[in-house]
Amino acid sequence: MKQKWTYPEYVEKTAPSPIKKFFRKSLNTIARITVFPQIRILAYRMMGINIGKNVFIGQDCYLDDTFPELIHIEEGVTISFRVTITVHGECRVRGISKVSPVTIRKNAFIGTGVIILPGVEIGEKAIIGAGAVVTKDISREITVVGNPARNLE
Repeated sequence: MKQKWTYPEYVEKTAPSPIKKFFRKSLNTIARITVFPQIRILAYRMMGINIGKNVFIGQDCYLDDTFPELIHIEEGVTISFRVTITVHGECRVRGISKVSPVTIRKNAFIGTGVIILPGVEIGEKAIIGAGAVVTKDISREITVVGNPARNLE
């Protein structure tokens, strides 16, 4: 079963210092704007994101820098440009918040402009079409498109 926490629970559990928060935000900015993919991967790893071998992450991606340790990207994954991966959502109006890990399995392909929400697992060799909003787990070797992401067939 996937771990899920409320936002206050996870903040209390991890308690990142202001210096660590600043460090993560700075690294995320560097990763988003650099033209060198190797520097991008290095910056994301330094933030605390678990990234396997032979991974490509395109420019201008936003990978959640609040709780980067909850993002797991296995080897051979391709993440295209302007993808957003978030592991937390906070709704102060209703008081509802959720913190949950995101896992992208081996050799998955994430198209341009995809948004991946908290608690999602993308299966091995899955393909996520450009602009999709992924709200639920995606099985292995499945192609999904749309908002919300649905099976192409």
